[in-house]
Amino acid sequence: MKILTVDNESYDVDFVPEEIDDIRYCVLDYTDKENADYIFVPLVFLESFSSPAAVLKIGKRTMKVPLDWSIICCDPSVGDPEVLPITSLNDRGFKSFVFNPITGFIPSFDEIEIVNIFQEVKWYFPKLKYGHILTVPLDDSDNPQCIFIVKETNKIPDVLSTGDLW
Repeated sequence: MKILTVDNESYDVDFVPEEIDDIRYCVLDYTDKENADYIFVPLVFLESFSSPAAVLKIGKRTMKVPLDWSIICCDPSVGDPEVLPITSLNDRGFKSFVFNPITGFIPSFDEIEIVNIFQEVKWYFPKLKYGHILTVPLDDSDNPQCIFIVKETNKIPDVLSTGDLW
């Protein structure tokens, strides 16, 4: 899995060395629902777990995400972004909210679909606080476009305010 660093680069947490310098990664912080914002938190601890995976096609790109997580989706002509479980995406015409919080001005809304499922995948993720939504780059380019995924949605509203996202 990849995270977005302060330097606006993609960093693959599957290949973290034993000792690292200060690495900070981007999250959308909803710990205070009235003042949600993008923040960079230090990479202190990686949790590892095994779970099923969904291969998502987002626009023209594909990426693997944990099947039991959720993603921010939005249709700009209908309303506000929503946090939806990955398991409820297939064949329903959802669009993912795609945005780079460092350099982005206007988000894009790319078609999203599940193209494959894997039964057991080993994952490495930064340990997220409740209310944090992980910013995940879609590729390794400079200034990568990103999606937003989260495991625990109990501290995050189902519908997000667009003013909090861009």
